[in-house]
Amino acid sequence: MDPIKSAAVKVLVSGAIVAVLAFRIHRGKRPREWWGLVRPALPAALAWIALYLGWMALSDALTGWRGPWDFRPWQAAPVLASAMRVIAVCALGPIAEELVFRGLLFGWLRERIGVLATILLTTAGWSLLHVDYSWQVIAIIFVDGLLLGLARQRTGSVYVPIAMHMLYNLYAIW
Repeated sequence: MDPIKSAAVKVLVSGAIVAVLAFRIHRGKRPREWWGLVRPALPAALAWIALYLGWMALSDALTGWRGPWDFRPWQAAPVLASAMRVIAVCALGPIAEELVFRGLLFGWLRERIGVLATILLTTAGWSLLHVDYSWQVIAIIFVDGLLLGLARQRTGSVYVPIAMHMLYNLYAIW
């Protein structure tokens, strides 16, 4: 597929998910706290982000999941395709995924099965979203999901996992 069309599809899909969820949040009966749409305490947010960045660097150092720093594909792609890819993968994608998994599903499941089972189930579901990767990378993504779920629970905010996820994806795509 053409790189611009491929990137446009990613932007449109993740953007549509964010738009649908924003409408649902605005029109829904659930409070913002249920979704995790609350401002976290800054020290806690920074601590979770630092822990996650440490995990990111350690997991990459041990397994090399990221691969070499190779900017040639970015240089060869049209600027518009690269810009849309960054928007989709580093902004809209993490927002959409976190609102679904650590917002909607987390809030719904936590009421029914408790925190631990919610974190494990949302982590498993989120990991399955990445089945096109190797088993090693999926294992790392599973640990990522555990950390994202724990951050959501401990801070009460979905904004922390969104920030963590954005930073991770930004690192991963270059």
